[in-house]
Amino acid sequence: MLKSNLQYLTLCFAATLLAACSRGAGTAPSRPLASRSNLVLVTLDTVRADHLGAYGYAAAETPALDRLAREGLRFAQASAAVPLTLPSHSSLLSGLLPPHHGLRNNGAGAFPAGTATLATVLSGRGWRTGAFVGSFVLDRRFGLSRGFDVYDDEIERDPAAGESLEAERPGSTVMDRALAWLSSETKSPARPFFLWVHMYDAHAPYTPPSPWRERHPGQPYDGEIAAVDAQVGRLLAELDRRGLAASTVVAVAADHGEGLGEHGELTHGLLLYEATLRVPLLVRAPGVAAGRVIRTPVSLVDVAPTLAGLLGEKLSAPESHPLDGRDLSAALRSPAEPAPGEVYAETQYPATFGWSPLAALRRRDLKYIAAGNAAELYDLSRDPGETHDLVAARPEILNGFAARLAALETEAVPTPRGAPADAETRARLASLGYVSSSAAAPPSRRTAGSAPDPKLLVGLFQRFERAHNGLKSGQAEAAAGALGELAELVAADPRNPVFRGELARAWRQRGELEKALPLYRQAAADAPGDPEAWYNLAAALHEAGHAGEARTAIEQAVHLDPGRPEAHNTLGIVHLAEGKAEEARKEFAIAASLDARDATALNNLGNVLRGLGRLDEAEGAYRRAVAASPRYAEPLNGLGTLEVERDRPSAALSYFEQALRLAPGYHEVRLNEGIAHEMAGEKDAAVAAYRDFLAATGGDPQFAEQRRAAQGLLARLSGGAAAPPEERR
Repeated sequence: MLKSNLQYLTLCFAATLLAACSRGAGTAPSRPLASRSNLVLVTLDTVRADHLGAYGYAAAETPALDRLAREGLRFAQASAAVPLTLPSHSSLLSGLLPPHHGLRNNGAGAFPAGTATLATVLSGRGWRTGAFVGSFVLDRRFGLSRGFDVYDDEIERDPAAGESLEAERPGSTVMDRALAWLSSETKSPARPFFLWVHMYDAHAPYTPPSPWRERHPGQPYDGEIAAVDAQVGRLLAELDRRGLAASTVVAVAADHGEGLGEHGELTHGLLLYEATLRVPLLVRAPGVAAGRVIRTPVSLVDVAPTLAGLLGEKLSAPESHPLDGRDLSAALRSPAEPAPGEVYAETQYPATFGWSPLAALRRRDLKYIAAGNAAELYDLSRDPGETHDLVAARPEILNGFAARLAALETEAVPTPRGAPADAETRARLASLGYVSSSAAAPPSRRTAGSAPDPKLLVGLFQRFERAHNGLKSGQAEAAAGALGELAELVAADPRNPVFRGELARAWRQRGELEKALPLYRQAAADAPGDPEAWYNLAAALHEAGHAGEARTAIEQAVHLDPGRPEAHNTLGIVHLAEGKAEEARKEFAIAASLDARDATALNNLGNVLRGLGRLDEAEGAYRRAVAASPRYAEPLNGLGTLEVERDRPSAALSYFEQALRLAPGYHEVRLNEGIAHEMAGEKDAAVAAYRDFLAATGGDPQFAEQRRAAQGLLARLSGGAAAPPEERR
């Protein structure tokens, strides 16, 4: 991918003028680019500091990370600014706290285009830049790709995958891509490089590959971390092999930790205790003493300015606000500890459930956590497990903490608008265990004083995670148990939009729409300005056969969010059901224009164009759908049907065969295949295809009309005696 500031770089005619072509990149380098250090940044998703050998965990299998700690320095008290992947990485790469860059939840918004990151600064100064990410949470649509020559976030989109939509890829695959890029970039060493590698493997559910699964029986989280460490080891070995270790700054950080049951939190995102905030941070760099431990509390917001400083650069701040992160590079090159500073953290994720957001502030060893009008205070030097609340014992210091947090929130910028949170985005986030933040809580539940404190409801959150995983499992018994669990959760917290939405979705997936509809109607009534609530209601109404009400609901969803592709797609489906083909075509075309990779909308566009007799345009839409999602069978069936209509049955057969290979349960294709064989004069093959279709569809009532057609075709070819009695009834 071309880097975002290429238009400025093309104005330059020599490497020495690169600095004049960058925006806000600081002063010109004092020495040639070829002599500047390279930078490798590895971010490990969901890794607790206290589960690495270098941090004292005896059961760890982390030789590569332990080696970095020996050869560089280790931060003993590094903290995430937010225990969620996208906002944490946004802070790590920009030096800004979430209130100042605006990204405060996964899947909501995009990093602001005019704000500098480590990548934009180094790219503008001449570094070659490449990023390789392991999860959809960091997809380019969320804005962190700016400044990277290559931003490899390739995770295939497959509309047919449903709830099992892929949203991550193994660390081994990510590292393969990163090492291939490193190999190609280091052939021309005239310019330094910046390589960012993100590995998602340690995120729940924990399913370590062999041999780490067998090496850590009963401890799959440790097995995942061991597997990730092996990939870090591959990268360090490659730097050694290429003679780059001495000229490369290497930094490794986790974006957040994992609850593992502490304070009742199994995963992360809901609470702000050290289990999910304290992270490993390791730095090996020229001029930095080996084996040193930095004990001063620091934040991941310090990482970008510090790494820039180690490279002789300066991270620029936005015009609206100075950098929150500190450049600690001078302290790292000296024997002195960095000066203490404030360490801020937050999570807005609880507000998605209608609960209070949380904010925390650490000053030296004292840590204050605020939830609306409630507060907690801990002395981490004496109570690292945060089990003894000091609020009652130290009331004199509470106001200072509270005032500082209030001031930070008054400075908060709005969430920068990004790509619409379409159905695929929501499905991928859900597959990773995250609820989309657009499922808005009723405003009355979001006021600071009245919203419930999440720590008091963590038991409900645990039960919700269990029910969510039960629905994802695809197992009938687990799904049935999840339904009961969700019904109890809705009864316990009836205004919780997430609990209610998950129960409605579960009923809808089971086809029990009349049980889902009251829940969807209540959601729209509670949050009339939420396009997601109207979209879900419209989809359920359409499936239940309430066409008029469905059209009203989906039109409201489009009105509230005209940039949402799947809302236009659903409106097109509603129009088509009403016989309004041209209106449907327009909506499908809008959906496809909003998201050129939306294979479902493109396939629907192809279908309606074919119905309108615009065959060449239909073919173009189908081919775009295939290009967007090569494993999606429906547009292949559409291309085959086009060939049948063009009286080219032999050409049609190859498309039908491809579709059936991809989707053996796509039974309509078998009927189409029979018709194509019959048109080609291949009677025996046609008879076999019709029989296959009838056998595959059994007594399924949804295929009743097609079965009658197949029986008639088969009887004609077989002289009326080919169909068994049960097929002729």
